[in-house]
Amino acid sequence: MSNPEEHQLSFESIELEEKKHKLKEIITVAKLLCRKYTVGVMNPPYMGSGKMNDVLSKYVKRHFTAGKADLFAAFMERLRMFVSTNGYYAMITQHAWMFLSSFEKLRQSLTQDTLINMAHLGTRAFEEIGGEVVQSTAFVLKKQNLTEYVGTYERLIDFNSQDRKETAYLAAVQDQTLGYLYRTNQANFKKIPGSPIAYWANQNILSEFQIGTNITDVAFVGLGMRTGDNKRFLRLWHEINCELFDPNSKSADITFKAVKWVPYNKGGNFRKWYGNKEYVVNWKNDGQEIKANTKRVYPQLGNNLGWKITNEPYYFKEGLTWTFISSSKFGVRFSPQGSIFDVAGSSLFTTNHKDLLYLEALLNSKAAYYILQLQNPTLNFQVINIKNIPVKYYNESKIVSIVEKLNRLSSLDWDDFENSWDFKVHPLLSHIADDNLSIWYYSVVLTNRGAKNVPIFRLWGVK
Repeated sequence: MSNPEEHQLSFESIELEEKKHKLKEIITVAKLLCRKYTVGVMNPPYMGSGKMNDVLSKYVKRHFTAGKADLFAAFMERLRMFVSTNGYYAMITQHAWMFLSSFEKLRQSLTQDTLINMAHLGTRAFEEIGGEVVQSTAFVLKKQNLTEYVGTYERLIDFNSQDRKETAYLAAVQDQTLGYLYRTNQANFKKIPGSPIAYWANQNILSEFQIGTNITDVAFVGLGMRTGDNKRFLRLWHEINCELFDPNSKSADITFKAVKWVPYNKGGNFRKWYGNKEYVVNWKNDGQEIKANTKRVYPQLGNNLGWKITNEPYYFKEGLTWTFISSSKFGVRFSPQGSIFDVAGSSLFTTNHKDLLYLEALLNSKAAYYILQLQNPTLNFQVINIKNIPVKYYNESKIVSIVEKLNRLSSLDWDDFENSWDFKVHPLLSHIADDNLSIWYYSVVLTNRGAKNVPIFRLWGVK
């Protein structure tokens, strides 16, 4: 009969003596990770979901669904798990989670707790980090739902250095009457679509969100096309053969016209009312080449190309467009019939021309910019933020008349310079009589590199 001890496995018997100590360390760490704490504090790492490798991406999506958009948001969820009921947890993170729609589920999950205090730091919170991209916020949450609690928020985004932010924060601790200190119940955040952490919103604005009509009720707002290869399909208007260019297409059906290039709204610099009409897109045979390339690169789409050739029924319609990313103010421009629009040139459309002009006035107002900042004070003006702006109608005829004049003046200003395909004469030369102007006139026909028969005035040229 065999010895029973020969069938009993141990670390010694399978020669794993050297791994006992490592396993003990792992067990110790596991015990620590399972513990609950009264207070948790963290400065998490940052990494957008698009930069995660497959292993990390799958893990985050499986275990931290509300914070999957960025690694720091997943750490926010994880830190909350460490804290016991009625405990506190504090973090300093990028402020994107406060506003962006991709973090809406995270904000909703955090409403189970109570936001005690927040120092909204904004840019330049650290001397080592400059620029406008990295914007930070530091906050304390209590893992308990105190429905009547009024949180305190220090808005330090206008102080442009680490030392000034620190001084301003300490001053607010001593004096709660300072203008950059706000107090509000977090229940107010739910009154704004998307529940952004807009602690500085006043009661009048909150009421408008609750009882007013939003832009999405009266207009269509949407993203435009993603060509999949801008280097191949986009050009500046002066780089093309003008004989293949139609700046005024009346419908999407240009199959039977000798047209390859049409205007393409692609955002551009900050500008209101009209302009930034510089790019054209290859839409020959109803976008045949772009659609074929999309099918090749994304075969899983089949014939449903809406993910890339987005909102095609609105191509060539008159509308409003704006720049998706901007470090300055929000500027909306009228786009006449005949253009296609891009993601960076997201657009708005109505069934009535006067309604369109009225909304143009609203969106170019200080009130609209204030409301946009409530929803999303990042560098991106997202479609969802435009949709959620409340609308009130008054003095419609007068406002529409003013907007028509502003559009016309802005159009004339745009056409006064050579970056417009409708440029005719430089404004500095427009007052000179025709018989004296001839010595400054230089007329060319650009058959391959620009518009046909466009007069170009050069102060150093002769006829």
